[in-house]
Parts: sequence; C-alpha cells; structure tokens
Amino acid sequence: MATSIIKSVMKAIYNLSDEDNYNLYDSYDIAEYLGLSIEVVEKTLQTLEDGRFISECMNLHDDGIQTYCLTDKAIDLVEVG
Repeated sequence: MATSIIKSVMKAIYNLSDEDNYNLYDSYDIAEYLGLSIEVVEKTLQTLEDGRFISECMNLHDDGIQTYCLTDKAIDLVEVG
C-alpha cells in the first residue's frame, strides 16, 4: 500500500471530523472526497485499523453507518505533516 494513499486517507478523516474527532463520513464519502476508488479506501482503512491508527466512530450495526476516528497517535502524525 502506498504511503501517500495512507496519509491521504488519514488526512481526509482528520479534515472531515469535527473538533471532537467525531466523524459522520463513511468510506464512500472518503473515496469521493479524495477521488479514489472505494476498494482502495476500504483496503487502506483496514490497514489503518490493523495498525491502530483509526477506531470506529459509529458502526454499521448500531448507527446504520460505519465511520472512523483517528487515534491520538494518528492525529499527531497528521498534524506534524
């Protein structure tokens, strides 16, 4: 997986989240925001989840939408650049 795509997805989650790191955007929204395919975004989200850079914000079962929030270490990485 290209590092630039991973960074782009992290930055998108960061940009689409509010000040409390609450995200209303799912993988389709992130893909549209970045101009990437849904498959690439979903694979990247899985990589980020495996690395513990994101966690669930809202989940499909409870909320009807699957969204993600950045962990503190991911926020630090995004803010540093």
